[in-house]
Amino acid sequence: MDSELSYFNISWLSEHDGPGKRVVLFLQGCNLNCTWCHSPHSKPDASPLLYFDSLCGKCGACREVCEHGVHSFADDRHTLRREVCAKCGRCVEACPNSSTVQHSGALSLPTRKVSVASLFELIRPHLELLQGEGGVTFSGGEPLLQYEALAELAAMCKRHGFHTALETSGIAPLRYIQKVYPFIDTWLFGCRLTTGHTANAAYLESMTRMSLDYLTKDPQKEIIARIPVIPGHTDLSIYLESLSLLFAEYGIGKIDVLPYNSEATHYYDASGLPFHPVDNKIDVGDRYRYVVSFFNKNRIPA
Repeated sequence: MDSELSYFNISWLSEHDGPGKRVVLFLQGCNLNCTWCHSPHSKPDASPLLYFDSLCGKCGACREVCEHGVHSFADDRHTLRREVCAKCGRCVEACPNSSTVQHSGALSLPTRKVSVASLFELIRPHLELLQGEGGVTFSGGEPLLQYEALAELAAMCKRHGFHTALETSGIAPLRYIQKVYPFIDTWLFGCRLTTGHTANAAYLESMTRMSLDYLTKDPQKEIIARIPVIPGHTDLSIYLESLSLLFAEYGIGKIDVLPYNSEATHYYDASGLPFHPVDNKIDVGDRYRYVVSFFNKNRIPA
């Protein structure tokens, strides 16, 4: 039986996820619990039912087909009990403002589980158009959690001459990295030395070092560090100083500094999860410029 991969989104033309223009495959599942994650629906094995209130017509069609009492309406409000949701998708099919094909509209179950072969055939035409200008990037979640099937897909891409990149936190067993390593050209290393859980700091650093020990063994493999600017987390001097020392130790000379995602609440609201936003008094643009200048002053191009 062909291996399968679970993914929750595909970006067909990104210029911010690796060299050149990229098809970005976002794989489902993550082993971390970063308090500032902007894709909370990527963490479990399958996304929760997403609901976008502004697109809901309050017609009640979802309530009529749901056998588990997930949907209720009162005073022109649509309330969801996701804890009893079976993720059958019947409500999405019944909703006149939703689509099971496009995963857009009021209701959505974005996670798809498909064979490696069929997924390759889906992205292949787009990669052929981008050949010589970019390639494919495997992101997440944490793509290494599906390392066996991912290695198969990455190998297919390499056999057809497509450039491959993988974005990872590096917080994964070494055998996961070793399985995928031969088929990845560029590693986008998302530094997670802080996740808002200081008790895990020593563990995160040890896993990060173990991963970098392996990834930097071949100078032909490109490694680009990626740092999202999260005020109060990744803009702290102690964090940036630790990263500067780490990058110098491993010879990492490329850093992508990612601006704070001002739409971070989007998927929290859609998933029915609480979100702890950044203090609106903080100038996130100023914090971004500070992080960039910090590395540049330390002679690390960012």
